[in-house]
Amino acid sequence: MRDALLKLVACAHQAAAQCDKRLVDREHSAAMADLRATLDTINQGIVLVDATGTVQLCNARAAEFFRLPDGLIGQSLDLRRLTAELLEADFTVSGSGRTATLYRPGGDVFDLHIEPRADGGTTILVEDVTANFRREESLHLAESEYLSLFENAVCGIYRDKPDGTPLRANRALVAFNGYESEQQYRTAVKQSGGNWYVDPDRTKLFQHLLTTTGEVRDLVSEVYRHRTREKRWITENAWYVRNKAGVPIYIEGTIQDATERVEGLAAVEQQANTDQLTGAASRFHFLNTLNAITRDANGACVLFIVDLDKFKDVNDALGHGAGDAVLSTVAQRLRKLAGPAATVARLGGDEFAIITPGASASMQADMKCADIVRAMREPIEIEGHNAIVGASVGVAIFPAHAATTEELLNNADIALYHVKTNGRNNACIFDHAMKLRLQQHKALEADLRSAIPADALELYYQPIVAAKTGSVLGYEALMRWNHPRRGFLPPDQFIGIAEDAGLMTELGNWAIRRACQQAVALPGHISIAVNVSPSQFRSSGIVEQVKRALGDTGLNASRLVLEVTENVLMTSQSIATRVMDDLTALGVKLALDDFGTGYSSLSYLQRYAFSKVKIDRSFVAGIESKPANTAIIRAIIRLAADLGMDVVAEGIESEHQAALLRAEGCELLQGYLFGRPRPFVDICADLALHNLQTCMPQRPLGTLQDAPEERTVHKTL
Repeated sequence: MRDALLKLVACAHQAAAQCDKRLVDREHSAAMADLRATLDTINQGIVLVDATGTVQLCNARAAEFFRLPDGLIGQSLDLRRLTAELLEADFTVSGSGRTATLYRPGGDVFDLHIEPRADGGTTILVEDVTANFRREESLHLAESEYLSLFENAVCGIYRDKPDGTPLRANRALVAFNGYESEQQYRTAVKQSGGNWYVDPDRTKLFQHLLTTTGEVRDLVSEVYRHRTREKRWITENAWYVRNKAGVPIYIEGTIQDATERVEGLAAVEQQANTDQLTGAASRFHFLNTLNAITRDANGACVLFIVDLDKFKDVNDALGHGAGDAVLSTVAQRLRKLAGPAATVARLGGDEFAIITPGASASMQADMKCADIVRAMREPIEIEGHNAIVGASVGVAIFPAHAATTEELLNNADIALYHVKTNGRNNACIFDHAMKLRLQQHKALEADLRSAIPADALELYYQPIVAAKTGSVLGYEALMRWNHPRRGFLPPDQFIGIAEDAGLMTELGNWAIRRACQQAVALPGHISIAVNVSPSQFRSSGIVEQVKRALGDTGLNASRLVLEVTENVLMTSQSIATRVMDDLTALGVKLALDDFGTGYSSLSYLQRYAFSKVKIDRSFVAGIESKPANTAIIRAIIRLAADLGMDVVAEGIESEHQAALLRAEGCELLQGYLFGRPRPFVDICADLALHNLQTCMPQRPLGTLQDAPEERTVHKTL
């Protein structure tokens, strides 16, 4: 621009000089006026002076810049002095000689050019370059900022040729790969061929994404550090830089170390998929695994649900630490049995599951069930005790038994329920008939819920007699249910349902009230024994229930005997002690039922104020053939005598058994030999008929024909 202006000015000056002085007329004046008008429209200032210092030309922009008055043309001007004064007053000058850059304090910038002419005159050009200066300054600042970001970024940044040849790499990327300089890094990448992925196929994936989409976004990969070959995880982004024709000329990208994030996510996933106590799979992982199988068109598996039978007893008796140790041991045993292809999971509490995949797994289901049950019966040594928990196992097979995960789980639970209602410590494979039985069970549960408030249950009583005289000294109350459609039901047909449905506390409280109501009608020397269930004992209101029943009926507390088993006592020691002490304070007598079947019975005799011990029927049944049973019975009787406790032997069915027990000094006897459980009206009639004398041995009236004698698990009420 400056050169063009100088040429324009030179031409004008030459044209003016060549004009004949005599021809200065209106045409010449008009031409000069047009030239000045044209020069006044441009943004550059122009001043022409001849060798004598006379102003020949000065456009408006120059007059404004140099602060010159109008009418200068034809007058003399000391332009050098004027320029020096102006510059000294208003500008900071950069440069010297004929070209300088002037900086005004307000931020404006000007270029000043002083050009001598051949005729001795001078041309001065001044141009406002503020906009250009600021644009260049912004570009320079942006470039500086970019370079700063590039070099100081915490993530790696690079630029490569399309063939992968490295062109630029910032400090973070250089350091990530173990080098000290960019040159070292570029050389190393060229020598290694650029393949740094641990999985070689990752290179193909990167190139495929870049060529098909033009970019790579958040690609997580495992790589080798170039120098150390240490494995690290990265997240990378990359894109093509193209020219105006759309041809890629560079590959640019960022790389960020994602090792901590990936390892952290792996740890979180590990926690989500693993039960922290036992090391087995979590319920979350179990469901994901099962869902993957059931949603696969070719999926097949066997599902085992393993529920520990006596875990709560161990947990309550020995503490939560012992319970945790039991769970860990169970998980180890199940993993060993299941094999590497199976998934062993802890579903929660004391419930485990095994998924054995494959269509052939169903052929081994029976054998696997037997192995699991047998392994769970093996003692677990905990703090000097040999705990035997046992397990119930329910099994369902996919797709033979179910079409969905939910149905498979439900059917395995049905099989497990079948095991629990038939004595536990066993295994069962689902069959479709079980659903019908479960429906019947649910219907019976609904009927039982209605029967309690409707007072549709009844207590039957079995006599407890004096060994020497046969006189009735007490009765054990046992519950019966006169079902409107199924007739009289013994406890083994509904107590398990009540336990599952959470009705035992309500049933137990009813039994205590009814026993007290009926006992007051019996002779004063006869006691009534009522069994207490574990759930009833652990409830907060049992003491108040007993107190209210005694108060409402007027029964002497000493005539009420509450029979408890070790299962009842296997709860918090502080709770058990408080409840037992409170009951004893009421005057109620306490009996330890099924004595000798648990591993801690002796400690219970020492800890709690029992007035009576009942020898378990399993010892009585073998007294005629097993000398060891006789020795155990003899020891129990002597121990009870030393502790001031009465002893009752139950389950006596023959006179020979009774004679052996009398010979050992057992004073109280109970069993079918002396009478089966009978309704209250029958025992009242029997007592009146025999005038409170012997009732052994005879067939009592009004009994349930061929009803099996109640076993411990169902004798609760």
